[in-house]
Amino acid sequence: MAIQGTSLRALENDWYRTRSSEPVHAPLSQHQYGYWRSKGSKTEQEWLQTVGSSTSIDLYELWSRACDAQSVTVGDSIDECKYLFFTSVASGTNP
Repeated sequence: MAIQGTSLRALENDWYRTRSSEPVHAPLSQHQYGYWRSKGSKTEQEWLQTVGSSTSIDLYELWSRACDAQSVTVGDSIDECKYLFFTSVASGTNP
């Protein structure tokens, strides 16, 4: 399954579903946890700290650093950072 969504929710859904080993029809939360676990993390925060080489607990800062680490434009909000991250990184690397 390729990344097909255009809304943030659809992009996030596609991102995790194409990268987790969970059953296709599992809920998004299960796909997220499966993906983070495969990367040695238990939560989104731990995963973002690894991707962005940050110890911050501020979600905007974590998403900003994750974008920056993947050479993605940093957005003005968490949602914009997520949107840019999922649309840009989806076709390239797989942090």
